[in-house]
Amino acid sequence: MKLWFRIKRSIVSLLRCYYKLSLTWLVAITFVTVVTLCGGIVLYMSVLTNLKTTRSLVEKASIMSTKAINNALGAYFNPAFSSVYAIKTYAEEQPSAKNAIFRAKQTFRGVLFGVKSIDGLVLSLPDGTLWGLKHDADKKELVSFKPEQPLFQFTNLQVRYTKSQTDPFWGEFFAGSEDPFSTISSAIKFEGETIAYVSAIITMKGVGAILSSSNADNLGPPGVDEDVTRFILTSQNNVLAYASPINELQQHNLLSHVSTFGDPVLAKLEESKPQPFSQRARKQGVELRLINDGEDIYVLVLQRLTSEDGRVYYVGEYQLANSRYDEFSRLSNSIFAGIAVVFLSALVAIFFARRLSSPLKAIARRAEKFGALEFDHLEPLPRSHIREVDQITTAMNTSINGLRAMSRYIPKSLYSKLMVLGIDQAAKAKEAELTILFTDIEGFTSISEHRSAGEVANLLNEHFKLLVSAVEAHKGTVDKFIGDGMLAFWGAPNEMEDHAERAIAAAEDIVKAVHEANKAEPENALHVRIAIHTGPVIVGNVGAVERWNYTIVGDAVNVCNRLQVLGSSMTSLKGACVLVSGETVEKAHHPDSLTCRGRYEIRGRKGKVEVWQLNSTMCDEE
Repeated sequence: MKLWFRIKRSIVSLLRCYYKLSLTWLVAITFVTVVTLCGGIVLYMSVLTNLKTTRSLVEKASIMSTKAINNALGAYFNPAFSSVYAIKTYAEEQPSAKNAIFRAKQTFRGVLFGVKSIDGLVLSLPDGTLWGLKHDADKKELVSFKPEQPLFQFTNLQVRYTKSQTDPFWGEFFAGSEDPFSTISSAIKFEGETIAYVSAIITMKGVGAILSSSNADNLGPPGVDEDVTRFILTSQNNVLAYASPINELQQHNLLSHVSTFGDPVLAKLEESKPQPFSQRARKQGVELRLINDGEDIYVLVLQRLTSEDGRVYYVGEYQLANSRYDEFSRLSNSIFAGIAVVFLSALVAIFFARRLSSPLKAIARRAEKFGALEFDHLEPLPRSHIREVDQITTAMNTSINGLRAMSRYIPKSLYSKLMVLGIDQAAKAKEAELTILFTDIEGFTSISEHRSAGEVANLLNEHFKLLVSAVEAHKGTVDKFIGDGMLAFWGAPNEMEDHAERAIAAAEDIVKAVHEANKAEPENALHVRIAIHTGPVIVGNVGAVERWNYTIVGDAVNVCNRLQVLGSSMTSLKGACVLVSGETVEKAHHPDSLTCRGRYEIRGRKGKVEVWQLNSTMCDEE
């Protein structure tokens, strides 16, 4: 029995210790537990997902590589397409077919010196005449020549043009020389009839030079080693272009099949298969293949491209697998580093927990009195070396001093009710009759079109300063700025009987201020449309709990906006046009400063609205 009581007493003591656990140890244990669990989970997931991450990096690098090649090719080919089209357009602008042919020839010299991707230009006429101009062997002079290749014949180009859906269009590839080439051609038409074809010669040697220099020209992906081999293949796996720092293959091998081209890695392309883990890359048209070449493993990236005329090409590159993608060797180092980080984090957590818990105890004691509004017996909290704790103590000390002073002027019971109800009760949404003012700058889009963003911002800031000054001078409330316009109203939150008169007076001040600003800076002159309308709206806090907005909503707001749009059709003095609805005029007791312009239909409103205009904005003849 005594043994049982001893055990019971020990359990009760342990329970009491548990429920009265020191804040220091609670924070320390919590920090250590959280850091250890988080670090352990991160380490565990790092080990399990390392392979997946590596594969993801491979895919991302593959996509970047093919995009870099495509960018380089685009930068190389686009000027050629543009130049051929420019020659065509220039020729078709001539008054006769003879002048068109003559002017087209005149442009050849300038295009060849200006566009490095074009090696030569050929003009093909319906009678079989061929005339060409190309660079010499040293790329220093231009020489005339008569091309012998059948692909430049007018009839062949006409067949190709008929099949193509674009202009300019790609021609066939020609391999009957030491420098294979293709053409970009365009039809020159006069009075609806094709009178000639202009063709630009694009050598595959030049394309290969672009592939080899893409990284040097900052077009390739960063961090690519110099052992990258790049290539372009046809749909039959014939090599169109090739650049490699490790295989010195002759250019006359181009247009041969990959199996006979001479590159041992490309020769095994058809035997390889896309890797199953490269699905994300394949969705973007990129394939990833691994090719074994003896003791070496190469990573080959291939992207399928379809030209506008339906022909399929493959752009790609390959390099040794361990030159860019070897992440597995870092796995063991990451494990040891993770364990060390977890251990050190636990020690740091214990140290900071002890430092942090001491001021937290003092904050907790004072928070109890603070919640009970016992400000008279609260002593200031000491400053802390921990930034966040010091911010808390400073904020609490400031709050205590302020509330202690406030409690001397406001009864504690009233203060408690305000704390319970919340300050936003003063702005609770309600229905009220207000006078609304809408402004907008006419033609602001065209004004800002030729200005920088900073100039536009400065112009708007100065304009809004004039508007806000006029509204606040007549006790109005600025609701919001909408683009280059402003919404303001009178009658809330301060109730006033003369809200219509105040709005009209504010509009008068705005007109004067705009005229003076336009006179001082004519280069920044603005024409402002202003509308004023009086009607019932919902005014108060509108929004969500996380974000309130003191604003107005209702049909009267829409009417005012439509009235402002109507101002664009009213004649007015340069600078401003102020339209006022009949409701506002009646509320303001028909001031002499307004003239009735008639009744107008406004979109979204049944019946017509009586419209008045401010006399100071009307033309003299009116």
